[in-house]
Amino acid sequence: MHFLNPEGHNFIGANLDGWGILQMVFAIVYTLVLLVLCTLLWKQRDHPIIRMRKIPMAIAAVLVLHVYLVLVLIVYPLNGYFPCNAEFWIMSIYLPIGVGLFQAQNQQLLLISRGQQVLLTQDAYKPLPSGKTRWQYYRNKFIIWCKSSKEQDAFEGFIALGMLVQALCRRGWEWAPSIIWQAAWNYIAGPYLLWKIRMIRDIYNWRLQTTLAILAGLPGTPLWLAAIYSNSLNGVSKYWPPAMWFVPGLITMQMITVLSALFQVWRSQRQAKEVHGALNEFAIKKHAGIAGPNASIMTTSTKTKNSGSSRVPMKAMEDCLTSNGLEYNAFYHFCTTKTFNGENLVFLDRAIKFKLEWHRIFNLLNVSHDNARLSLYRDAVDIYLALIWDKTANYPINIPSNISRDLNTLFQSAAAIIAANRPARPRLGSNVTPWDEPADPFNSAGDHPLRPMLRRSLDKGSATEISESELAPSLDPSDPLYNFSVPANFDDACFDAAFASIKHMMWEQPYQDFMKSKRNSASSA
Repeated sequence: MHFLNPEGHNFIGANLDGWGILQMVFAIVYTLVLLVLCTLLWKQRDHPIIRMRKIPMAIAAVLVLHVYLVLVLIVYPLNGYFPCNAEFWIMSIYLPIGVGLFQAQNQQLLLISRGQQVLLTQDAYKPLPSGKTRWQYYRNKFIIWCKSSKEQDAFEGFIALGMLVQALCRRGWEWAPSIIWQAAWNYIAGPYLLWKIRMIRDIYNWRLQTTLAILAGLPGTPLWLAAIYSNSLNGVSKYWPPAMWFVPGLITMQMITVLSALFQVWRSQRQAKEVHGALNEFAIKKHAGIAGPNASIMTTSTKTKNSGSSRVPMKAMEDCLTSNGLEYNAFYHFCTTKTFNGENLVFLDRAIKFKLEWHRIFNLLNVSHDNARLSLYRDAVDIYLALIWDKTANYPINIPSNISRDLNTLFQSAAAIIAANRPARPRLGSNVTPWDEPADPFNSAGDHPLRPMLRRSLDKGSATEISESELAPSLDPSDPLYNFSVPANFDDACFDAAFASIKHMMWEQPYQDFMKSKRNSASSA
């Protein structure tokens, strides 16, 4: 058996020479490897570190492109059993749709960085549709989507429209639609995205990964055109069919998309393991008396075994959360522009303020009437709407299912009433560039005006600085919850479980990365 059939790809019988067998073996092995990686990624799709990447869309893009890739790999071995019209349809459907999905998923970096800028606005949650009939419900749902959809939804709608047009344009002009769509995705959408994300500096190297993946898709189209319409590549095309010029770029795009996400999960899990190991080691030393009887993990730095870097104590982050200076603002800016988990920090901030307001009303002012309790419940529902409930929160915090279930029981019925009565507004932050400073949330007007408890005054004396003669807050009669019956189990500890979970998550990695960034900046200055 020859490694290369002298006739090459000539549409006469199967090419089961060495090159043809190698291509088929590679297609099978690579498919198995990719399926294993996609399965691992799917299992980790809700991991906090990659949840923002829209993993289902990423996997869909990878698999659609893989169908095209496998069919191209077997063109040479089949050599004639693969009809020309089948190649035409595959080239015209699978490749453009796969590249379109891929470009839509790549938009996540830009859209997430923009969306983080509106986290502090009071009305940064989605309304819910309502209607007496099914027609009214779906009509209102469409109106809400048009008026208040995020830029991400609009872009995905454009991608879906492009796919529909691609499927309907299969009459005449032969290859022209395929060339047009590939050029649109690779040479217009791709470079435009690279320009828009040029100033983003995230700690996950997400911008670098997106850039490499987009650049990997650029060479395929001109090489394919040269192989189709130029006689200079006829000798190569005998063993490397024109569509094969897309294969190296597609493999690079697939591997960057899947492996970069899995690497971030592995890195996060390794850091979490190091932290838990350091905590256990500290507990053992304290039990043995080595760490001192008054030492605490809350106030003592620890060192991880593998990296040897010092872990900043929890107390430092708690002081940052309750400070009224530049430290909190710097941490918030870091979370929204580099780690993209600012919603967690906003939740911690608002949960602290909620407790301060509860203490001010029921302890300092010695108030016990139902109006004050209803007003506090309304504040808590606002937090739930904007940051917890996945039906209304643009970026819901990541908490265990049992904690989420308890909060749903406590707030969901009230939240549904508010969200259904909230008018749709134009989407927020669509004109905000990701490298701008965060907007001042206290200059933003919402459906429910910012109350004093939502303003930043968290220094240790803030609770007593408010006049004790100030009247306790009461709910406006026009509020949808004015006659709502507050659940009996509602108290100042309603967010405690979620607060503890998010606080540990933020201390475990984002705050450590923030302090490491500060140390690096100081050492390089």
